[in-house]
Order: sequence, then structure tokens, then C-alpha cells
Amino acid sequence: MRRTLFVSSVAAAALACAPLAAAQPPAADPGVRVQTVWGPEQFAIAGVTAEVTPCAGGPAASVVTGNDGLATAAVGPGCYRVQVSTPTGCGLDGDAIQQVTAVPGITPTATFRFRCA
Repeated sequence: MRRTLFVSSVAAAALACAPLAAAQPPAADPGVRVQTVWGPEQFAIAGVTAEVTPCAGGPAASVVTGNDGLATAAVGPGCYRVQVSTPTGCGLDGDAIQQVTAVPGITPTATFRFRCA
């Protein structure tokens, strides 16, 4: 019985002296991802400009796709409209504006497909 009490008191003392775990900050909002591709193979298109605007209005974030055809606008959670410019020699295969909703921990992707000569 004494041994059980001793072990319990040592364990309780260790827990009382241990620092409390600090709360982890929430994951950074990754923003809105824009993807531009062409052809049935979905080859990446670099250099396409996209405007990411809050659905409720406000300033737009402008991004340009890289060699991988991707760009990310650093925005917070909420509803956004994504509009791309059509590269020279290409035609947009779908709507020029897409609406996405960003939530913490999830990066929505607006994918735009083009037909290029």
C-alpha cells in the first residue's frame, strides 16, 4: 500500500512540475491556389495573370503562374472570385471567373483550362 501511495505521489509531483504544453498556433491560411493548364495532357502554362477578389468586394490580389502553372494568393478565409487573363494564342475552355471558398487548413484551387495553338 505504501509503495502505491509513494509511486502515485511521485507521479503527481512530476506532472505538477512539468511545463504545460503551449497551445499550437492555428495553421497559416494558405490562401487561394490558381492553376492554368492546356491540352488533354494538362500541360502547365506559365506567366498567366490572375486576380483574386473577395466576393463581398475589396482590393484584389494579383498573382502570376510559375513554370508549374501554379500561383497562390495569400488571402484569409472567405469567398473569392478568381479571374484569369487569356494568354496570346490561346482560348479559355470554360468560364473566365471561378468562385472558391477558403477555409482554415484547406487551400481551394481554381483550375483554368486553355486551348492553345
